[in-house]
Amino acid sequence: MVPAITVSAEEARISVQTSVDRQRIGVGDQIVYTVTVLSDRAVEIQSPRPPDLDGFELMEAWDKTSVVRRMMTTPQGMDWQDQRQKIFNYRLRAMKPGRHSIGAFEVVVNGKTHTTQPLIFSVAATAQGGAAATPAEEDPFAQGYPQGPNFDAIDRAEEEFYGQLLRRRQQQQQFGQDRPEPQLRTLPKNPQEAFFIQVEVDKTEVYEGEQVTVSWYVYTRGQMETLDRVKFPDLRGFWKEIIEEVPTIQFTEEIVNGVPYRKALLASHALFPIKAGTAVIDEYKIKSRIRTIVQGFGGLGLGKAYEYTKSSQRVSIKVKPLPTEGRPASFTGAVGRFEVNAVVDAPSIVAHQPFNFRVRFEGNGNAKAIDLPAIQWPATLEVYDTKTDSKFFKNGRSYKQFDILLIPRQDGEVEIPAFEFSMFDPATGKYETRKTEPIKLSVAVNPQGAPAAGSIPSSGEGPSTTPRAAAPAGPQLPALVMAYSASPASSLPMGQPILWAALYLGILSVLGFKAHLEFGMGQRQKELKEIFERRWKKFEKTRAQKNHREIGGELLNLYYLVLGGIAGEKGSSEEVSKMLERVPPSLRREFGEEIAKKIEVFQVLTFAPDEAMGELQTPERMKKAIDESKKLLGTLVNRLSEVENAKG
Repeated sequence: MVPAITVSAEEARISVQTSVDRQRIGVGDQIVYTVTVLSDRAVEIQSPRPPDLDGFELMEAWDKTSVVRRMMTTPQGMDWQDQRQKIFNYRLRAMKPGRHSIGAFEVVVNGKTHTTQPLIFSVAATAQGGAAATPAEEDPFAQGYPQGPNFDAIDRAEEEFYGQLLRRRQQQQQFGQDRPEPQLRTLPKNPQEAFFIQVEVDKTEVYEGEQVTVSWYVYTRGQMETLDRVKFPDLRGFWKEIIEEVPTIQFTEEIVNGVPYRKALLASHALFPIKAGTAVIDEYKIKSRIRTIVQGFGGLGLGKAYEYTKSSQRVSIKVKPLPTEGRPASFTGAVGRFEVNAVVDAPSIVAHQPFNFRVRFEGNGNAKAIDLPAIQWPATLEVYDTKTDSKFFKNGRSYKQFDILLIPRQDGEVEIPAFEFSMFDPATGKYETRKTEPIKLSVAVNPQGAPAAGSIPSSGEGPSTTPRAAAPAGPQLPALVMAYSASPASSLPMGQPILWAALYLGILSVLGFKAHLEFGMGQRQKELKEIFERRWKKFEKTRAQKNHREIGGELLNLYYLVLGGIAGEKGSSEEVSKMLERVPPSLRREFGEEIAKKIEVFQVLTFAPDEAMGELQTPERMKKAIDESKKLLGTLVNRLSEVENAKG
């Protein structure tokens, strides 16, 4: 029997979903938040760990377990399958108006932690009517099984669950529902081919910045013995986020035009077109050795192995420009549907002491392209530093968070003003604006008074890496003066010249041996330095053309080149975060944050819509970023010897 590529039989198939029974609520209203764990076998499920329930009060909690056995279609044919379902319900009451979030629940199943997605609610000042379901109403078996009125819902839930298992990693979910059917699904040009690559695209006409989900599948009628990914799509003209890139393929069965195939996901990406016009999803190319199934006297068997190279079809996407009519002044390029939340992350505010002001954008779309709107800061607040964090989730949601370090320069009352944030919603074809609430702060008097000069930098100086403490009050000792005075030779432990000569000779021997080692270890440094200098000269020609997208792309390549050289041979093909993990801790601590920031800047220059770039593409900002990158990359190249020493 020829072994097939399948999911390990020992691995339980698990799905964790969340839902709420209502979305429109006001102060005093109750909702039921449900966490459902589905599995195809007995697993150990610990009670979920609830997050901080901001603006909600937990009234009660209950759970229930059910097992359903039914005949299902599997890759091996019809077979009995068990579905185990454990539901955790939480009754919550809204306590205060405004926008509040229910954070991520953590569920530990068979020792592995599964994290749900946070949910954001707008709570009205008054009750909206209606009531949360009772435990009896929530129980799908309360009305009888299987004749009860809720049996259809159970049946649909089971089919959805097993559909996920059969499509294993081939469909993503958003709030418990499958994504829409693709608008375009390519078919094989020749049905007799040993295998082909299918492209699925959920939309073929979108706005600038609107998400397009594309997936590539391999279909084969034979036994696939090897698979080599020859070429990944370039996807020029798109901002790309990876939904799935499977390290090992897993097959399911599918009928195409009456022909049975074995199907496996290769990759799935979320693409965001960066400009209007026509954007092309180019080829995904693989090479594989296939044994076809042949008909013999003894029945079906495997024939001779052949090696083929196949490419997917190119797909054109029509990209519509964002409308200029009705575009708000506060629009900076956000396309999708987002919420904005602004909070002060500090228990108390003291004059001349920094505190954190956090602004978070979250929703459906590419939040990474969002810029912080202009905020009219009061004169008594100093913006000391700003850090960003962003992430794209596989279900199409994303967030971008700004942590702004502020320093109040005097005590008393101060207000962080409200600001507006605008976005374009492709679903409605209209712009929408969100507005934060002003935040009033009471700044306490600093008991130590104003800091000494240099302890906290004033505007324009930037963060101080070694702040000086204020001088203590009261009498002080005179400064210590270091003086040299000649001593008689007899007072020295090694006063004789021959001893000094021996000491110097020993030191020179050690240094010479170390230099000999470092000369050999420095070969990689020399090679990387030569390549870097050659590539930088080539970049200067690109720089002269003043095309910010080409400049950003070339600098990204230079960062990958240097990080790959430091991390090792495989470094240049890895993600930035993984390459930084392979860099020695001393370099990572010193340069890791700066590298990540610079790479994010050049990713925006390369892929983001023009509206999202703000001042990044101005000549002054670009010159500063380029000059800083040249200095940073040159320093990293010169420090490669430290990497070799760490390995030695």
